[in-house]
Amino acid sequence: MGIAFLIIGALIFVASIAVLSYFLHKFCKSLTLGGAAPKVEGDNRLIFISTVLAGGFGFLLLSLGMVLFNSWNFDAGNYVTNIIGAFFFGTAINLFISSFTLYFSRKDLEIKQRKATQIAMILAIPLFIIGLWMWTDSFALFIQYPLPNSISFSKGLGYPDGGDYGFTLAFYGIIIVSGALISYFICDHYVYAKFGKHGLIDTLFLVAFPLGLVGARLWWCIVLEPGYIFHDDFGSSFMRIIDVRTGGLAIQGGALLGMISGILFALKFRKYINIRWLVDVCIPTILIAQAVGRWGNFFNQEVYGAASNIDAWWFLPKMIRENMVIGSSFRIPLFFIESIINICGYFIIRYPIGKCLKRYLKQGDQAFMYILWYGIVRVSLEPLRDGFTLNLGHSEAFGYLQSWITAFVMVAVGILGMVGLRVFEYIRRRQGKEVKEYEAI
Repeated sequence: MGIAFLIIGALIFVASIAVLSYFLHKFCKSLTLGGAAPKVEGDNRLIFISTVLAGGFGFLLLSLGMVLFNSWNFDAGNYVTNIIGAFFFGTAINLFISSFTLYFSRKDLEIKQRKATQIAMILAIPLFIIGLWMWTDSFALFIQYPLPNSISFSKGLGYPDGGDYGFTLAFYGIIIVSGALISYFICDHYVYAKFGKHGLIDTLFLVAFPLGLVGARLWWCIVLEPGYIFHDDFGSSFMRIIDVRTGGLAIQGGALLGMISGILFALKFRKYINIRWLVDVCIPTILIAQAVGRWGNFFNQEVYGAASNIDAWWFLPKMIRENMVIGSSFRIPLFFIESIINICGYFIIRYPIGKCLKRYLKQGDQAFMYILWYGIVRVSLEPLRDGFTLNLGHSEAFGYLQSWITAFVMVAVGILGMVGLRVFEYIRRRQGKEVKEYEAI
């Protein structure tokens, strides 16, 4: 019974996303007669509503299949929480996909429906969070900890215990790629809204993302853990650098090389796009990618603070609390704190600042605000990490200290960058040259 529910639920959930995507693509490419504003009505409305609800129902069946397959001894409360949470979670995914696509791909949508679509997109986010929270809490006390952090192709699941699981596919890598793709899709839809064409930044992404990973790896090897590579001959050190399966990626290096490579590529091959507008669109979305990526640290049991009383963190989902018990002590989940702060940072930069205060902004300000925001986050959180110390005799501690110092540099760069934009425009005005006004994103 359990395996049947699992398979049927997974098929319904995946099919709902596939059907929804197909009809969204078809609707967004359709032409309207007589210049009238398009509406989601008739068969299209029925299809969109049905696929959104089918996503919730499919995930509900999948979840019940998990319960039955694992023979979890659920009481009535667990079943209610599981069913409601799974339905909310699955529904929220399809609701966000449909509303996000309609809002950005059909800017000519009838005004009332466009507003309703925006509201649906916003509501899908808390619905997703509440659903995921309730769903995981329903079975959090019935599963093994620490949670698996990889899929082993020879031994099933792998765990963060240092055991030999052979060749594995790490959740950390999957989550990092997922965060990057979310960031890309957000940027692509902003570019589409301005230029009416998807794919203009595809190649830029394919350049900046891999080089960002290279920068993240080099930063970890050279700055955070120099003793990991610089203790042997060059060949051995080089092999350790490219052996990413052993872990070790630093966000600072990834963001730095990713931004530099992306900007240089755009300047060379996307000259028809205002580079200052483009960095305002793309660079703040790195916060979303970082927020998602931090959940890879959760599965690896990384980025945590000092030991704390687990009861003081009662408001966190049970799964987070249980998986943050490391070395028999509950650790402050800095990964979670940073993830939430980064998500808030993106929306603050994009909306309260980017929209409400746009008359005071210059093109490029939001890109430097990302650097400023993340610098402040790292300045605040780095000293709280377990292992951070001013004792320079330990390589890892020295690496954390260097990251802390780098964070202060990021704060300075963010402030000086925004000041520099104003100086640049002042000089252009003195020279009698035209200053382009801020373009709303």
